[in-house]
Amino acid sequence: MRLLAALRSHTPAAARTQEGIEPKWEDPKCAKGGKWTFSAPKASSRNPLDTYWLNTLLALIGEQFADPGEICGAVVNVRNKGDRISVWTRTGGNEAAQMGIGKAMKAVLDLNETTKLGYMLHEDAMKLDRKAKDRYVV
Repeated sequence: MRLLAALRSHTPAAARTQEGIEPKWEDPKCAKGGKWTFSAPKASSRNPLDTYWLNTLLALIGEQFADPGEICGAVVNVRNKGDRISVWTRTGGNEAAQMGIGKAMKAVLDLNETTKLGYMLHEDAMKLDRKAKDRYVV
């Protein structure tokens, strides 16, 4: 199963969002939120990105995240420097909801305790660009 094989040669990203939401910072439904991001390892000869992405999509469809109404969608970026999966949320200031979503994402991806996921506010990313720091970490 190679869900993302086409992305490597054609387009660098794929997204699955709720109806009426675009995977853009500027979308009013996402603007006050942020994203949990997992950087998938590139060094592995058996790249698990397809499995990570499939599990993320199934978790979205099955509403497996702590606060499903807080989820805007998910994005996968396939790049030479490193692949990333992000889950976008509506309300970055709701720490309890964000921490629950981050912990659920970590469980969905079956990550060990030493692997860290970071949550960055879209507002911080827009203002500070590469100097922006994660607001929450699980």
